[in-house]
Amino acid sequence: MTFDGGYNVMLEGAPSTGIAAYQKPEALYLPLFSDSLDFSLLQVEHGEAVTKGQILAKDPINYSVPLLAPMDGTVNLELAERHITLENLSSAKESADKTAEDEGQRQTLLRLGVWSSLARVDSGRVPDPDNTPECLVIPVSRLEPFFPAAETLLKDAIDQFGAGLDLFHKMLEDAKVFLICVESDSEIKTQIQSLAASRTDWLKLFEVPNTYPFDSPALAAQLNDLNPEKTWTTDLQTILAARAAIEENHPFVKRIISISGPMAETPCHHQLPIGYPLSDLGFRNGSKSLRVISGGVLTGATVAAEQLGLDCSCQALNVLEEMTEREVLAFVQPGFTKRSYSNTFASFFKPLFKEKSTTALGGEARPCVFCGFCESVCPAGIIPHLIYRYLDNDRPEDAYRVEFEKCIDCGLCSYVCVSKINHLELFRAERQRAIAESIEGE
Repeated sequence: MTFDGGYNVMLEGAPSTGIAAYQKPEALYLPLFSDSLDFSLLQVEHGEAVTKGQILAKDPINYSVPLLAPMDGTVNLELAERHITLENLSSAKESADKTAEDEGQRQTLLRLGVWSSLARVDSGRVPDPDNTPECLVIPVSRLEPFFPAAETLLKDAIDQFGAGLDLFHKMLEDAKVFLICVESDSEIKTQIQSLAASRTDWLKLFEVPNTYPFDSPALAAQLNDLNPEKTWTTDLQTILAARAAIEENHPFVKRIISISGPMAETPCHHQLPIGYPLSDLGFRNGSKSLRVISGGVLTGATVAAEQLGLDCSCQALNVLEEMTEREVLAFVQPGFTKRSYSNTFASFFKPLFKEKSTTALGGEARPCVFCGFCESVCPAGIIPHLIYRYLDNDRPEDAYRVEFEKCIDCGLCSYVCVSKINHLELFRAERQRAIAESIEGE
């Protein structure tokens, strides 16, 4: 199989594989939103005492997926806008509702907060629990800086992971499962190979080069000729959480997330409940102006100052320095500390190194110069600068004519662009428009 394009963004601040301890907070601030969910249907009242696993709110658009209470506490609906604040916290009880005798496994995963971590490859939306995919694609290796490491997530949990895979295979009516792993000799890969060896009829190990974004489920679907409309994806933690939900009736209210990036004080992993105060993580208390990105550095979204706690979809927080002043005489600096796909900096003569990335644009935004870098780096084999021109001129039909639908939202075209054009922002806006249009038509 041929892999085209791709590029490794090498940054300082990778997380250590250990899981750091955290202090119990005074309160939890649960956002009523995430990158894909909107919990607009409240299920609790101000001042109500709730228990761990109790449903606090639902998203009526996405099959009523719930927002669950991570701990026992008292609801405060007045303290923070678009948040449910839990006060008087206690973790003494395990109190998720018991599984009803007639409740199917899919409904159990929906009730216990696991289903919302599944996504359709074609749209990124939560899939319909009444539908069944042909394939489930799971990236074991994550190549975008920085996500939780498989070595951390699967440590001492490979058997539970295998049980979770078996559960999904049966629950999804014998759907095939693809595990994306980089070509390496790691211990985790050896363990994954052992899992696959005993499940050869439905579990496939899809090995990819150690180059971003070949870990993309959307790209894996294209390269393996899978129907994106009938292919779902999820992450390692969801597989583990599904097993715990079905076998132990355990709600999915706590995640291992990585806090990383050049400006993270101690890049590491944390196991935190939903709603954990961002202010308690340290990066909002310093003198420097920082940008916190939820998700990967290339594809994640900036965490708004109004967001007070971890949302239910957060897997990673990357912390970069926010450049508020123009760099003096930047055009005459040789660039020994900067990396560039175009090899125009003096760092080209140095061995590969990890860059201390910031939010600086690194130049002036200008019209496309047709250098072709975006096209050469694109793993989907499309022409980003042409598609951008079509969309920027309100010609979406022409964009789809040159296979815009194959875009996997990896962000490399924006990253390598010498004209500092934000292709990804426009591409995502068009995709959201198309998704909204399809929802209205349902």
